[in-house]
Amino acid sequence: MGLSARAAETALTERAFELLARGPAASVPLIEYVCQMPGAPQVVAEQMALALFAEHPGITRDAEGRWMLAPAAPRARRAARPLAELTYAVIDVETTGMHPGAGDRVTEIAVVVVRGGELTDRFESLINPQRAIPPFITQLTHISWEMVKDAPTFADIAPELLRVLEGHVFVAHNADFDWRFVRAEVQRATGKRLSGPKLCTVRLARRVLPHLPSRRLDSLMFHYGIDNDARHRAMGDAAATARILLRLLSEDAARACATWEDLQALAGASSGASHASPWER
Repeated sequence: MGLSARAAETALTERAFELLARGPAASVPLIEYVCQMPGAPQVVAEQMALALFAEHPGITRDAEGRWMLAPAAPRARRAARPLAELTYAVIDVETTGMHPGAGDRVTEIAVVVVRGGELTDRFESLINPQRAIPPFITQLTHISWEMVKDAPTFADIAPELLRVLEGHVFVAHNADFDWRFVRAEVQRATGKRLSGPKLCTVRLARRVLPHLPSRRLDSLMFHYGIDNDARHRAMGDAAATARILLRLLSEDAARACATWEDLQALAGASSGASHASPWER
């Protein structure tokens, strides 16, 4: 999916927020308003609403199945966390598509832990998505059904993955995309809801490298002279993102941050839509 498609998805989300700010709405009036589809059939509207909004952190459903804005979570007061004490789990997932709420699944996942300015622990696995992989995805990632048909399912690797993630800041390039998929898979496999701090290197790059015309992964790799012989594979992209993270944290704007709260304020919250396309990461 290209940048224009991602922008269209963002516009749909903005219209959904506009409508739901007035109160809860069922799937039909929501899709009629958001997609400008008068007379949308119930079944079609329900499937479209699920695909667009089921995994959006700002939108939820009430007991009657109506869509509504998610209530803001109360923020507990906590001591500022020194940046020097943080460790990061830099993640990349390859998937069958863009929408976990519409049945898309993870085909590969990799995690690189960054601790003390070094890339330390690593975890990677192909995943049997338990569904077909579209040909254009295979063309992009070179991950075929033959490669994953005997691979573990996400449920098989979930305990080890959660162990690797525990205690670290969740980092990814276009983090909302990876977070939505990992959250959906973890909840499906374990019943647990993924939580914790997260950081998006796209958003951080926008703030510390405002002069760059693009913050795509390829653009940042070129800017910092980072090689990646496994582009669009999970470990190749996770390791490249981890090296980019270290370089971003060394930039003047980021060096001025003393705490996680400072860094979070610099990068901005990562719960909204990013303008980076998952297929251009």
